[in-house]
Amino acid sequence: MFGPDIHCSNFRWIAVRVSFVCGVLIALGAAFSTAAFGQRQEVLFDNAPPPLLVASKDELARILAPADNEDKAKLALEAMDIHLSKAEGAASTGSFDASYTELGHFCAIMRRTLSALLVYNSNGRQDLGALKRFDIGLRRFLLRLENLRGEMPSTHEAFAVKTIHYLQDTRDAALKPMFADNVVAVPNSDK
Repeated sequence: MFGPDIHCSNFRWIAVRVSFVCGVLIALGAAFSTAAFGQRQEVLFDNAPPPLLVASKDELARILAPADNEDKAKLALEAMDIHLSKAEGAASTGSFDASYTELGHFCAIMRRTLSALLVYNSNGRQDLGALKRFDIGLRRFLLRLENLRGEMPSTHEAFAVKTIHYLQDTRDAALKPMFADNVVAVPNSDK
C-alpha cells in the first residue's frame, strides 16, 4: 500500500478532496447556526419591557420610619403583600401591564428593605431577628409568585421569573449574616 511506487500526487489529490469536504461542512454549519441565532432574536423582541423598580416615596418613608428593624420588616412585608395582591388581581382580569407595575413596586420595596435591614448598629452588629422575620415573610410569597407566573402569557412571563429570582436572591442575602464569622459574640480580651 505504501511503497516506493505510490506517488505523492495521489496523496495530495486525496488531501485536497478531504479539505474541500471539510470546508463545505464548516460553511454549512456556520450558515445554519446564524439562521438559528436570528430566530432566537425575534423571540426576545416579543417580550414586554420590564417595569421600573420604584416605589412611592411616601410608602418607603412609612416603611423605613420605625427605629426598630423588626417593625420595618413587618411593615415592608405588609406592603409587599398588598402589591402582590394587586398584581394577582390585575393578572386575573387580564391587565398584565398593571400587574407588571405592581411587581415592580413589590421588588423595589423588597430591595430597599433589605438594604435597610443589613445596616450595622452602633455595636457593629446586624439585627438578625429582623432579618430572620424578613426571610420567613418572603418565603410565603414564593408560591404566590409561581402561580402568578403561570397565569401570565409568554410575553409577560419573563419579569415574573425575574421577580422570583430577585426574591430568592434577597432571601439568600438576608440569611447570609446569620452564618457569618461574627455571629457568636467573643468577649473583648483587651480589657
